[in-house]
Amino acid sequence: MRRFLLMVLAGILGIQLNAGNNSTLPAHVDSVSALSQVFGDGAKVKTIVITYDEPIKNSSLKQGTYGVEGKTVLRVYANAVAGNAAKGRDGRYVVIELEAKTDLNAQPKQPTPADDAKKKERDKNMGGPGLKAGWSTAGDDVYTDSVSITQLLPIKTAKGKTIAASNTPFTATKTHYAVADDFTQHEFTSPYTGQTLPYNLYLPKGYDAHKRYPLVLFIHDAGVASSPVRSPLLQGRGAVTWAEPAWQSEHPCIVVAPQYPVVTVDDDWNYSHHLDATIALLKDIESKYAVDEDRVYTTGQSMGCMSSMVLLLKEPHLFAGALLVAGKWQTSVLGPLAEQNLWIISCEGDKSSTEMQNQAVALWRKNGATVTEATWNMTAPADSLSALAHDMADRGSHLLYTHLTGGSHRATWGVAYDIQGVKEWLFRQRRKQ
Repeated sequence: MRRFLLMVLAGILGIQLNAGNNSTLPAHVDSVSALSQVFGDGAKVKTIVITYDEPIKNSSLKQGTYGVEGKTVLRVYANAVAGNAAKGRDGRYVVIELEAKTDLNAQPKQPTPADDAKKKERDKNMGGPGLKAGWSTAGDDVYTDSVSITQLLPIKTAKGKTIAASNTPFTATKTHYAVADDFTQHEFTSPYTGQTLPYNLYLPKGYDAHKRYPLVLFIHDAGVASSPVRSPLLQGRGAVTWAEPAWQSEHPCIVVAPQYPVVTVDDDWNYSHHLDATIALLKDIESKYAVDEDRVYTTGQSMGCMSSMVLLLKEPHLFAGALLVAGKWQTSVLGPLAEQNLWIISCEGDKSSTEMQNQAVALWRKNGATVTEATWNMTAPADSLSALAHDMADRGSHLLYTHLTGGSHRATWGVAYDIQGVKEWLFRQRRKQ
């Protein structure tokens, strides 16, 4: 399905790939497009399309014709259209397919000395180390991918002319992101502070104002606070998973992904006024679009999970359910959340989230609630995890808690948002009256 998405995207964008010649590109190359897909640890290039000024002979291409720095090349072939194909044919487009998948051990870039100096100054201003709700992280985490391509072997045109190899690397002139490019970007003015909250919005294809659609709110983690508005779409699967064609064909829904200019919560249980602005944003969207108000869901990772828990406490009748990934909140105030429909997912390797979610579950059980709990192998195939989710959901509890074996804080959301059975459970929930 994901490969199909890239084929569709390339087909749609084919007429745009015929850009004018760029002096930084090799001779005979008009443009280079990178077609990217969003994985659990960020957006990665899956396909490169090189547009030549005349048709290339497919039989002159082989896997070693091009090198892509830091990437494994799977296939190289020519094509008459700017996209993937099962079999190559002579044409102006050379397609390079790359290996790309989620790395559960992935970490963001390491801080530079300048980053460390900035953090020390921040901590000094705050009176000590740690995060403070309302503080900007300056968007230090990087989740997008880039490519450096080198033609290592000569190739031939369909007319027999040789295009020599070159030792000069070149890069993509444009990048397209499957699914993420289907979101539009907007700004909302907080009625409380007058400050602007940027957000991403996805409307189902063929949106019909006479229908009613579920709405999913995704809240990003602290790593991309104060980053460009599209960062929540590219940092992982939390937003795009609900907008993919396969999901939308069965569950058409509206997706909202704010881009917070600050850290919205901290480990001392402080939260920013931006969460009140988020509630106002949701109510504004409900007034403008055909939202099924009985099927509004919230989800988020790390800071986003914590923010979702705050929203659930502040507005107990707003959400039909929540998927809470790699987060926590102050146990003493979490009693009311036992009335909500919740699926919590945490990695055993994430000590902080696991310990505090354990405390929340213990509190709910002490107060008489039933919580369904299970441990899954996080490296199991997606189909197996989905089957486990269906089995867990069938036990009937509206409070579910899944431990993923091993892993780490970041690894949690590398897996959680692709468990089909969990997503289907969430969309079965309805707001409690």
